Amino acid sequence: MNTFRQLYFLAAVVILITLAGCGENPVWKRQTFNFNAPSDPPASAMRTNLVALNRVTISPQFESSSFTYRTADDAYEQDPYAGFLAPPERSLGEAIRAWMRKSGSFGNVIEPGSGLEPSLIVEATATDLYGDFRTSAQPTAAMTIHFVLYAVDSDGPRNVLLDKTCVRQTPLTAKTPAALITAWDTDLREIMEEINSDAAKVDLTAH
Repeated sequence: MNTFRQLYFLAAVVILITLAGCGENPVWKRQTFNFNAPSDPPASAMRTNLVALNRVTISPQFESSSFTYRTADDAYEQDPYAGFLAPPERSLGEAIRAWMRKSGSFGNVIEPGSGLEPSLIVEATATDLYGDFRTSAQPTAAMTIHFVLYAVDSDGPRNVLLDKTCVRQTPLTAKTPAALITAWDTDLREIMEEINSDAAKVDLTAH
């Protein structure tokens, strides 16, 4: 009986020490992140049309607020301690909208729910948004976004003016959530620079 009590006591002590350690160790604390918007002020719109980022969607595999890590070709894990401050589609949407304004190449970008009627609609779908840890020696951030730009009038959608998928993979400086969001910010900046450049070449009178 004494032996049983001693084992029970030791087990209880181990559990208490473990819980106390988790509470003090910042690794175990919940971390939240957001995509960075460009620091420079928005550029003056090159065109007079109104454009709206109408919809931003995330592929179902990655739409959780928790960060997702790819550990094998068909295996993914979600981080229970690190994720987005807001739903990822909202966080990504706000950043994309800011990058669109920075270039001015889409025209005047209006806010969601605006009473103004846009003549152009942009839709964005992130089909990849994860940390690729399949090669432990060189983890990378994976981001793929499909953009569609189309004209719209009182009768509804009209011609598609731009349809493009952008793929980026940026090496992580460390295998941490902070390094992952930093790499994603790099991915998004490069993707938006490419899309903004393409949008500047679109003939908006073609619709």
